Amino acid sequence: MSRLHYARIVFVLLLTVLVSACSSTPTVTMDFDPGFDFTGVRKIAILPFDRAVSSSAAVSDMQVGRLNQSLTDELSRRGYDVVANSHEADMLLTWHLVTQERTSIRTYNSMSARYSSCWQCANMTDTVRVTQYTRGTLIVDLLDPARMQSVWRSILVSRMRDMSDPVEAEEIRRTAVEAIFTEFPPL
Repeated sequence: MSRLHYARIVFVLLLTVLVSACSSTPTVTMDFDPGFDFTGVRKIAILPFDRAVSSSAAVSDMQVGRLNQSLTDELSRRGYDVVANSHEADMLLTWHLVTQERTSIRTYNSMSARYSSCWQCANMTDTVRVTQYTRGTLIVDLLDPARMQSVWRSILVSRMRDMSDPVEAEEIRRTAVEAIFTEFPPL
């Protein structure tokens, strides 16, 4: 195998690792009250979105409706009835979205090689990449209606991006909500 062929293989492998490391996968954490009996939960009501919270200003009514529908679809898929009247519910669901503008600064060495037989002749340069992005934190709480206290919470953290394609946006919402409920009900 020639040195040029070997160098290309190494470059492709390094590029693959770099792209994989830069991709943003959602992180989900869950907590629950071990004293609460989840076995009797069959009906869940989604509480109205709280417009009094300042962070809710960035969420449109259309987005609220779409997320509520995604939550309803996932709960129904899991065998729960989503009811409109909170007095009929075994559990109440509330959610909120927190957004934060972030800056990512990455420094790495890049190589500019001339096509020649001299591998050591490549020039190494430092490259700085600055990226502005929005980090979104979706918090879903399930409340015991008798105590009006949270008994289960799931938090999803991910980079947010604008979605002009409604089909792609729906798929991302569905995937996010599925991840939120991965550990519900807790064992």
